[in-house]
Amino acid sequence: MTARLSGARGLVAALSLLCGAAAWAETGFETRDIDTVRRAAEQGVAAAESELGLRYQNGDGVLQNFLLAADWYARAAQQGDADAQNRLGKFYFEGLGVERDHTVALRWLEAAAEGGDPRYLYDLARALENGEMPDLARAAEIYGRAAELGDADAAVSLGALYQEGRGVEKDLARARELYEGPAAAGHARAQNNLGLLYARGDGVEQDYERAADLFEAAAERGLSQAKANLGVMYENALGVPLDEELAASLYREGGRGVEEGQQQGPVYDARLTAPDTSAEGLRRLRQGVASGDPVAEFQFAWIWLSAESPTAEELSQAVAALKRAASKGLAPAMANLGILYFQGRGVPEDYALGHMWLALAGTSGMAAANDINARLSAKMPASQINEAQEMALERSARR
Repeated sequence: MTARLSGARGLVAALSLLCGAAAWAETGFETRDIDTVRRAAEQGVAAAESELGLRYQNGDGVLQNFLLAADWYARAAQQGDADAQNRLGKFYFEGLGVERDHTVALRWLEAAAEGGDPRYLYDLARALENGEMPDLARAAEIYGRAAELGDADAAVSLGALYQEGRGVEKDLARARELYEGPAAAGHARAQNNLGLLYARGDGVEQDYERAADLFEAAAERGLSQAKANLGVMYENALGVPLDEELAASLYREGGRGVEEGQQQGPVYDARLTAPDTSAEGLRRLRQGVASGDPVAEFQFAWIWLSAESPTAEELSQAVAALKRAASKGLAPAMANLGILYFQGRGVPEDYALGHMWLALAGTSGMAAANDINARLSAKMPASQINEAQEMALERSARR
């Protein structure tokens, strides 16, 4: 009887765990705190595993780490979670957190796209278009399926294939047709590409004014290429008045002739009050620096970095102050030190260190650091990003 009771209790305990897992699975984790997400993930709940992977990917509540993100995505992907399969496929495609492998990437992207979600179809088509062995005809076919389901990105990408005659027969009229809907809805890439058709007179009557209007609309949405294209229009008075000064400004904003990192200025933390730059305020700030106050060290550095043309000595003092404040865990100091490493300004250029400091800043409460890091790291090879994140993990463990 005792043995049977013991077995029954064990069965009840097992049933309780299964019921708990079922309850977790029915609950969305996007708004849950990190501890709740982690507990559910450790119980094998696919949705939680996928969400925890996303938190590690974005550095949301945890130190950004693509290796750990890939591990959690893989667990959820094995259980059939389409979002995790899609994200894991993209990681394999780029080599983020895992060894780059386009064959494995396509396998996971295919699995995610089987359900017909247009977002996953788009990502699969994009991989087919840009992989080591491109399959442009199949990419065009899948872009078409996603576009029919209302995916604007897919429609624009398919339009580009028709515009260039890649994977499909060149058809400028079809390209224009695919661009027009998304462009009217405010899709920046569609506006830019449609503007190119009008600027060149490709498949339409050449219309510089229409082209300039489209470039301007895309530029207002932040598209760098559109800013550069609009600069060309102003520099040459094509559809707009001649304005070489505005053209030069647009070229700078669009990154023409300028490395991405060089465009990023120093960033302040809105949680801090602005530094007092009066004579008395600066005196107190120097006192704070002398006493080792990390906020004072950061503000001291920020004043020098924000100056129009700091001297080499001023820049050296700013870097030294940032390093001291960053070593004490002050997020804006870490963020600005990371930016300087990307720029090679006051320190040797080192993208890995730049990525590391921005990642640490992001997980220390400065959300803007993650956005800056994503932009400045865009041209880093995946292996270098993985190395930087290992460095960040090691430094974080020592804090």
